[in-house]
Amino acid sequence: MSPRVTSERRSLRASKRKTKACVHPSVTRVVMLMLTYGIEAKTPLTNPLAFHITDWVPGPVGRPVFMGTSSSWAFGRRVLGMTHERLTGSALFPDPNNLLFDDHVYDLKWDGNKANPPQDLFDVSNLPTPDFAKYLISSVKFHCSQLFYLFEESTFMERFEAFQHNPAEEARASPLWFCHYLLILAFGKSFVVQSTNLQNLPGAEQFVQAMHCMPDFSFFDGDPIETTQVLCCAALYLQCIHRRGPAYRMIGTALRWALEHGMYTGMDGVCLDKVYVQRCRLVWWTVYVLERRMSSLLGVPMGISEESINASFPSISRDIQGSNVLEMQVMLCQILAKVDLTVYGSEGKLDSRYLSATQSVLRDIAKVTEQLNRSFGLYGNGAMGGTSRISAHLHILEHQCIILTTRPLLYIFLQSKLGQSDPASMDWLQSVTVKSLLHICVESAQQILRILSNLQEQGLLELFLPFDMDAAFASISLLMAAAIDSSILHDHSHWSQRAYAILDYMNVRGNLAAGLIQSELKQLDNELAQLLMKGNMAMTVSTTFIREPEQGSKPVGSIVPPVALAGYSRSLEPDFVENFGQNYELSPDQLMELANSLDLNSLTWPLPYMDDLTGHDI
Repeated sequence: MSPRVTSERRSLRASKRKTKACVHPSVTRVVMLMLTYGIEAKTPLTNPLAFHITDWVPGPVGRPVFMGTSSSWAFGRRVLGMTHERLTGSALFPDPNNLLFDDHVYDLKWDGNKANPPQDLFDVSNLPTPDFAKYLISSVKFHCSQLFYLFEESTFMERFEAFQHNPAEEARASPLWFCHYLLILAFGKSFVVQSTNLQNLPGAEQFVQAMHCMPDFSFFDGDPIETTQVLCCAALYLQCIHRRGPAYRMIGTALRWALEHGMYTGMDGVCLDKVYVQRCRLVWWTVYVLERRMSSLLGVPMGISEESINASFPSISRDIQGSNVLEMQVMLCQILAKVDLTVYGSEGKLDSRYLSATQSVLRDIAKVTEQLNRSFGLYGNGAMGGTSRISAHLHILEHQCIILTTRPLLYIFLQSKLGQSDPASMDWLQSVTVKSLLHICVESAQQILRILSNLQEQGLLELFLPFDMDAAFASISLLMAAAIDSSILHDHSHWSQRAYAILDYMNVRGNLAAGLIQSELKQLDNELAQLLMKGNMAMTVSTTFIREPEQGSKPVGSIVPPVALAGYSRSLEPDFVENFGQNYELSPDQLMELANSLDLNSLTWPLPYMDDLTGHDI
């Protein structure tokens, strides 16, 4: 044997002795216990919703539909699909009459082909009278201008007055403004016109005409601010009629226009006019908010990284009621982007990395919540007792961030419950950390339904803008939680009935997508109930080696508000809705306390109860 080989073997034996000496006795005991009880060490559980776990489902016309990572639509379809397959043994049929699919809700009577345009693209014969047009414009200002900078009112109305003197000539002379005007009219009609024919979408005629006469932005050299606003209007309208793909492409074009003209920078050049800079900042952050929300809802990567953005917030905003509103939206959308990158990112493991990302997100939400509660209380005037529409929008977005962060846990537990993943995963429910995150997910879903219920009582629910409808979908978390473990939610029926009532309210007033979401939720509700009645779902958790709360940790009931926990079994009748009160929102301290209490090793193998086994004799 050569001296070199002998030396290597001696070195290896010394290394083994050193490693053995460094191993903690408790680790050795756990390994021996795992061997004794036949427990295998496993690789970290993969987040089935993560970036690298791609999936497609059949669409209504046979074309595969991509299931985005953070997409609420894809999440609902995954949950319904695996539940339906467990109950029936067959895949879910893609029926557009009962299930929500992009591009199959409203018929615009146009497929995007410009080969055969109308005889006169700039036809003004079907436009509303000046008085009615002003009313439509004011309705757009009421519904949208608090959130987005879609048009500059002063200059827009100057052009409007000039247009009224000679409509046909002005339309041809100013094609970009005419396209902008048609889009604003399309929004206005959608907000104020009630149609008895659900297939005849108010404003669709003006929208299609706007698309026909929209300049080719590959060559068009117009005002960058108005061009970006036109693209934002078109993208938001497409999102409203559940054409998420076209909306995403349109807002992507708006983003590139804004990038091309440097709106994402500090814009401190000496040749820049101050008013121009302020307007560019308003436009930039409008594009940012829309792009972040549309990307998250579609479940695709964001269009620009946070590190590349150096834009400031506008110092004065006349069109958006205080730049603070826009700033708050941006802060919440930054959290959305962080969730997409970390929780649903390429790592995609449900272990300490997921819990660390969740902890960081919850801390960020706690910081935003402090400013949100201080500047945007849900009740604009305590003496009047009404819910503020703008505050409701922001608080709902806050809770959607929490749900988006925590619902992968609901998914893996329902998977296990349905027998589609390792049944041993259910034992993670014994972890205080995991249980706390599930509770906060349920709490946020309930808070959203409370807010929407208050808005419905006041007649303030948005029927055309998609944000309230998307928020009502949060009730799927309650259906899942009740099916997984009654200790998370004993009875979801009162909450789900409230969600159905909200969606029905939207549907009968012309929102067809709300009716389809309601249909999907009811089908999931019914199929989960059948599985529970037939006993076709796995036992909830192992009753062996139940882990006690860690020393110094608090039960979830001491972290989330007692008023919400007490609401699990209460009826959501109108008198209960009226008595929701102003104090049910999570405080920053409660969120920070929850974040700091998380045990980052709660999702590691071996399972949590192995810590208790180390006290047993072998």
